[in-house]
Parts: sequence; C-alpha cells; structure tokens
Amino acid sequence: MRIRNLSVIFVTVLLGFTSVTVAGKEIYKLVDKDGNITFTNRPTRNAQKINLASFSGSANTHTANTVTVTQKPISAPSIKSNAQKERDGTRRQILEKELHSENKLLSDTKQSLSQISQSNDNLQDGKIAQLKSKLFLHQRNISALKKELSRL
Repeated sequence: MRIRNLSVIFVTVLLGFTSVTVAGKEIYKLVDKDGNITFTNRPTRNAQKINLASFSGSANTHTANTVTVTQKPISAPSIKSNAQKERDGTRRQILEKELHSENKLLSDTKQSLSQISQSNDNLQDGKIAQLKSKLFLHQRNISALKKELSRL
C-alpha cells in the first residue's frame, strides 16, 4: 500500500517537472511583410525569440530583454454626435424599408403556399417544400431586422 502511494507521488512529481520543461520552451515571433504576427515554437529566419520562462505576468511585456508582445489597441475614429444621429436615421430608414419588403414577401409566400396546399396535386410537393423554406427565411429575416431596429 505504501509503495503504491509512493509511486503515485513519484509519477505526479515527474509530470510536474515535465510540464515545467515544456513551459520553458522557446517561442518565436515572426511579423511578415503584411504585418501578420505568427507565434511558433520553430526557429525561423527573421523571427524574434521570446522566452516564456521569463514571463512576468504583465499583459504587455517580458522582464528579460523587455519584449513587447501585444500591440496597442487601435482607437475608433470619433465623429460628431449629429453626424452619428444622421447615420442612425438613414440606417433606420433602410432597415424599415427592408422590413416592409420582407413582410410583403412573407405575405405573398403564405398566400402562394395556401393556394398550392389546397390543390390535391401530388406533383406540387416539391413546390410546397420550396415555399416552406422561403417562408422560414422570410420569418428569420424579419426577426433579425426587428432585432436590429430595436438597437437603434
């Protein structure tokens, strides 16, 4: 029983050391010509070596060699209040027009579905399936437009 406990402790300690050695591996940061940043564990030409073992816990820097990892957030351009209100008004008009259009299409699709469903022709099953699909899409679009309008 005691040997089993010791072997469990030994395996746990061994795994702990293994994770420390894996965590201490080197990471390389490569910025390509388009400004895309790639982090890899393989050394490549023009890549900057970053040692994770020296990570201080700070969001932006490493203590050894002080390497900046994250970039500054790009601030959004500021616009005047009345310009934003004008944009929102225009956006609202477009969304309301689109909502009106979708409601009309939904009504037309329901009417067509009703007419085809009343006929007992088995050849119309494909058309019924198409109309039900269109009906679902119009309902989904109306729901999304209403949600978007509620945010304005």
